[in-house]
Amino acid sequence: MILRTSYYYQIRNFKRNWIPVSTTISDPRWFHDFTGDYNHIFKDKRGIVNGIRCLPIIKCGKAAQGCKGPDLCQYTPAPACPFLSSYRDNLAQLDFDTLLKDFSSLALQYQIHENIDDEITIVLIVYETPKNPCSERQTLINYFTSNGVECKELEYPIS
Repeated sequence: MILRTSYYYQIRNFKRNWIPVSTTISDPRWFHDFTGDYNHIFKDKRGIVNGIRCLPIIKCGKAAQGCKGPDLCQYTPAPACPFLSSYRDNLAQLDFDTLLKDFSSLALQYQIHENIDDEITIVLIVYETPKNPCSERQTLINYFTSNGVECKELEYPIS
């Protein structure tokens, strides 16, 4: 299993062996097939699974709802940002081994169910582009890397 980060817009370019996993408190409606049900998982017209959410990480975000967005932000994003600081603190409280085991299990089940030969990539999804420093992206990357698991942004353009 490979672990990467990306943002919602890029899902339209994903490959079949990439599983987008939301790490955001609220997802775009299209990510759940416009059902309004956060538990609705489906495949889009290209066969890419949508609607999977990482609840342990999302709960971290809920505890850290202090972000006012880039237009109203009075902080340099890291480390002064209270939202990202709280997000980091909450991630540190997760059981990393359980989280990694859950991702590995998801990858294996998906690979078997979909009969995919290529290695599965779990892609942790955020809203912001990589150029926006007001994002959980780097916090997520640092969290996994500090626990000995490579996690980095997908390379663009996706080919």
